[in-house]
Amino acid sequence: MEERKLELDVSATLSSACPLYIISGISGKVEVSSVVYKVGESMQELIKLWKEYESSQSQMEKNGESSNNGPTLEIRIPSEHVTATNRQVRGGQLWGTDVYTYDSDLVAVLMHTGYCRPTASPPPAAIQELRATVRVLPPQDCYISTLRNNVRSRAWGAAIGCSYRVERCCIVKKGGGTIDLEPCLTHTSTIEPTLAPVAVERTMTTRAAASNALRQQKFVREVTIQYNLCNEPWIKYSISTVADKGLKKPLYTCARLKKGEVLYLETHLSRYELCFTGEKMVKATPATQLHDPATEKSQNHHPHSANGEKNDCENVMIDAFRWSRCKKPLPQKVMRMIGIPLPLEHIEVLEENLDWEDVQWSQTGVWIAGNEYPLARVHFLSMN
Repeated sequence: MEERKLELDVSATLSSACPLYIISGISGKVEVSSVVYKVGESMQELIKLWKEYESSQSQMEKNGESSNNGPTLEIRIPSEHVTATNRQVRGGQLWGTDVYTYDSDLVAVLMHTGYCRPTASPPPAAIQELRATVRVLPPQDCYISTLRNNVRSRAWGAAIGCSYRVERCCIVKKGGGTIDLEPCLTHTSTIEPTLAPVAVERTMTTRAAASNALRQQKFVREVTIQYNLCNEPWIKYSISTVADKGLKKPLYTCARLKKGEVLYLETHLSRYELCFTGEKMVKATPATQLHDPATEKSQNHHPHSANGEKNDCENVMIDAFRWSRCKKPLPQKVMRMIGIPLPLEHIEVLEENLDWEDVQWSQTGVWIAGNEYPLARVHFLSMN
């Protein structure tokens, strides 16, 4: 009973001196065993532990003894704080890699080291808290920055207070029991888009009516969104995106371009522009080159037209298109400001005066005047 009272007295004394944490003593000792994590409050107990450790080390050296292991501290983290919406995580409040500054946020560190995932969803209701054991270490000369598990740590170029390293982390369930978590220290990833495109398109299968004996399967292809070179959502390229829609001529892709829309297409490295530039005058191809000679003879047995001129001397107007490479991918807002189609100073014209027949679409890209361009994304833009 006296020991219990002493423990409460020590807890009350230390809590009043350091109100940021709940501190529990053991058997009347001043050594701290655990603290409770609170958002936005640096772990001053690490500094206190480190100073006590340095003092004890000095005494041990005088007695001819030494210890290379710093003190450890258990930190209890309520489950509601273990989420990427934690303002310390969103603010990137962590410095270092593997070894972190004492004021680095522990939840951000746990996500950086891979003990838990940076997700916006709170943990399951069955989880009461996380318990992390950290070892207090001396200050480092510098702390390096890395992108790990989609969390970026910061760099710091000077020794500060002390450091710490996470040695163990476990889940504490509300019904009792713990589950040890393993770190993921080797996974260094690139920045991922918010809406990640799937590597392989999924298909959704529907069945025909039950009366259909064959129960014919129909496949509906999902539209996949990808982020373009300016991190804006575009549609993943497929031939159905650029194919003519229906039988109405105003819905044809070339008709959309003639009405002022511009088609922008991207490979994984470059952006291209396909636009309508006007009409051009060309000589009409003689009818004998377009039709079977026997059929042509039965329909028109003389090579002259009604006005007495030869067909191959007539000029006709056809649509002309331009294929260009954008010198620099620009955000859509900037493109609308400078003009669509883009002015010549922003593009490199690769092919001009193209006939629409010179543009050949395939499942993987487009052929322009005999050159193939494998495509990843596509988007229609207009000034409206």
